[in-house]
Amino acid sequence: MADTRVQLEVEDWVRQHWMLQEFGREFHPESVKLSSGGVFAFDAVSGDRTIIATISTGGAKTASGKRAVGKVLKTRSDMFFLLLAQSARKLVVLTEADMYDFCQDEKKRGRVPASIEFVLAAIPDALANRLKRARERASEEVSPRS
Repeated sequence: MADTRVQLEVEDWVRQHWMLQEFGREFHPESVKLSSGGVFAFDAVSGDRTIIATISTGGAKTASGKRAVGKVLKTRSDMFFLLLAQSARKLVVLTEADMYDFCQDEKKRGRVPASIEFVLAAIPDALANRLKRARERASEEVSPRS
């Protein structure tokens, strides 16, 4: 639960501060109609709807150093919904450098649609440290005890 709370704080900070500074406009979470007829709640939508984004605070590796398959699949799922949305720019905003590198590599290998952009948002050290501690606690909760 603490992990989720910190993740939401990071997403809020990215949306309210980093994206405002980076793109010069305000963003809000918003449900957007999809070309398939449904709707999807995106993490950040510009007021003029020219930019739609998802925000990911997850890394590409688990605490034990293995690929974080669940987080990678979540990012791929987010890309699918971005493809179904009408917008001039479709962004996946990442806060972890290893996930950014992984996604960029996937794009270079032709495994990501050309219309999807990846951007790396630098978050303040204090917030990054809180996120790291929350992840460590969550990892301890699911790790088998000896």
